[in-house]
Amino acid sequence: MPEPDTLGTATAFSPEAYVEVLTFDGTDLSGIDAVDSRIIECSFTGTDLSGAELASSRVSDCSFDTVNAATLDISSGDWQDTQIRASRLGGVQAYGSQWSRVAFHGTKIDYLNLREARLADVTFTDCVIGELDLSSARGTRMSFVGTRIAQLTLSRATLTRTDLRGAELGQLTGITGLKGTTVSTDQFLDLAPLLAAHLGISIQ
Repeated sequence: MPEPDTLGTATAFSPEAYVEVLTFDGTDLSGIDAVDSRIIECSFTGTDLSGAELASSRVSDCSFDTVNAATLDISSGDWQDTQIRASRLGGVQAYGSQWSRVAFHGTKIDYLNLREARLADVTFTDCVIGELDLSSARGTRMSFVGTRIAQLTLSRATLTRTDLRGAELGQLTGITGLKGTTVSTDQFLDLAPLLAAHLGISIQ
């Protein structure tokens, strides 16, 4: 990924904008309207994205470091080869998105809505997620290393080669969505009551 070397400002963003090879360092991008934009090879460090509207945008070969967003709309977006590190995100609307090779590191997210998303090679490492909604999502080669998920929703999800062994799972909804995932022995024992209830098995 080439290193962006030109400083950008909030004026670079508008609906259907083309934003390429820019660095945003401590930039206030709160409330920007960049729906249906293309954001290519940009870096964001210490930026405020609260209330940003990036729905239906394509984000490729970008990095987000120590960014903050109370709310963020990236729904129906196409994200590729992008990393999010040490960031603090509140409510993230990402339903209907397509993500490929997207990695989160050391990031806290209150609510991540990935309903009906298409996800491939998506990783979460050392993250804290309050609620992760994967309802009707299709995911392959996903992993959650050292990541705590307080509430996970998998209703009608289709997952393949998804590794949950590194995750600390709290409440789980949609037990059938676990098909195609790998869990640890300890996780399986924790999930046993839910599996038994789903299958109508009485444990005495």
